[in-house]
Amino acid sequence: MFVMTKWYRAEAVLRPVSELMPNRLAVSERPLNVSSLLDQVVPTSRAEELITTVESFQFSLAMVKNHHLERALLSTRHWRPWNRHPDPAWEIYRTLQARFSCDYSISTGNLTLYYQDRDRAMAQTILGFYVDDLRAKLREEQVGTTTATAKSLRDEAGSTPDTLLQQQLFQLIAEQLQQQKLAMVDANFAFKVIDAPRASDRPYSPSVLLVSGLAFVVTLFISCLIILTREQLTYG
Repeated sequence: MFVMTKWYRAEAVLRPVSELMPNRLAVSERPLNVSSLLDQVVPTSRAEELITTVESFQFSLAMVKNHHLERALLSTRHWRPWNRHPDPAWEIYRTLQARFSCDYSISTGNLTLYYQDRDRAMAQTILGFYVDDLRAKLREEQVGTTTATAKSLRDEAGSTPDTLLQQQLFQLIAEQLQQQKLAMVDANFAFKVIDAPRASDRPYSPSVLLVSGLAFVVTLFISCLIILTREQLTYG
C-alpha cells in the first residue's frame, strides 16, 4: 500500500441505440420475449461497432490530439526507455490500450467503459473525453451519411417523370433530414449515458489484501528455505 503505485479506475455505462428509426421497425404479430425485443432495439452489432470505433488507432490518436494529452501520456513511461517505440503515436496508442478497456453485456444491453490512471481526477476526465469524442464522431458520420443520401435522392427525384415515385423519394428525403436533425440536436441519438464517468475514491490496484497475502506466503517460503538450509549445513 505504501510502496506500490496506486491506480484509480473510472467507469461509465452506456446504452447503445439502434440505428433503425421507429417507423422502420418490423411489426410482428407474434409475441416477443425479452431477449428478442432487446436484440431488435439494441442489436449486438451496434455495440460491437462502438467498441471497434472507440478502440481504434485513429480515434485514440484524434482524442489525444484534441485534448492535448500527449505529454501526460508519454511522461508516465520515461522511466522505461528500453520499452519506448521510435514512433510517439504508437507509444501513446499502446499506453491507452493498457489503460482503457470496455465490456458489453448481452443480458443488459449496456456497454461499460473503463480507464485507469495514477490520478483519480485524470482517470475520470479522460474517460469523459472518450464518451464525448465518441458521440461527436458518430454525429459527424451520421450527418455526413444523411446529407449524401438526401442529395442522391433529390437528384433521383428531379430526373424521374413518375409522380408516385417522386412522392416516395421526397418522403425518403424527409426521413433522412429528420435523422440528420435528430443527430445534431439529440445527445442520445447514438447511445444513452446510463452512468456518467466516475472514479472511486479507493484505488483499483494494488489490492492490499492480495499483496499482503503474497508477501506473507513468500516470506514464509523464504524463512522455511533458510531454516532447512541451515539445518542441512549444520547436521549434513
